[in-house]
Amino acid sequence: MELLDRVYTNANICGVELAFNGQLAASSIPGWQQFYNSLMFETDFTKTYIGLGSVAFGEESSDTPAGPFYKQSVTIRFPATDGNRAERIALMKKVKFVKLKLSSGKDLVIGRNDYKQNARPKIKIETNVKMAEVKFETVSISPSGFVSNPDTYGLPTLIPISLH
Repeated sequence: MELLDRVYTNANICGVELAFNGQLAASSIPGWQQFYNSLMFETDFTKTYIGLGSVAFGEESSDTPAGPFYKQSVTIRFPATDGNRAERIALMKKVKFVKLKLSSGKDLVIGRNDYKQNARPKIKIETNVKMAEVKFETVSISPSGFVSNPDTYGLPTLIPISLH
């Protein structure tokens, strides 16, 4: 069974992008983990600075009488001593989706907690004189999935075209 075969890739987080708009919906593409993976609609992700070891991702499942749920969290840390400190920290409270760029070329996304997002991530911010730490948390009915990556083939991967 393919789902139980050995996984040969060991991906690392090599980038973080934040979205403040748009919508993600469950994938309906056959063979691409329908429901778990997401399709983007009018969503603009913006690259954000991360330093070495300044980002963490975690996912934990729990069971309820209604079924399982998954608590996902992404934590990023960045310097908080420049002139844009207050505005940058305030902007973090407006994040709708977080995309983790993986070294495998895949993009893991958190924020879609159901077929479509019905609640924004909870965002907790802690700062000191040197650093700011932002923790994005969401509770979802499914594990985190991937989102289509238009850079994979040089064209948006979901455009139905034929190059004859």
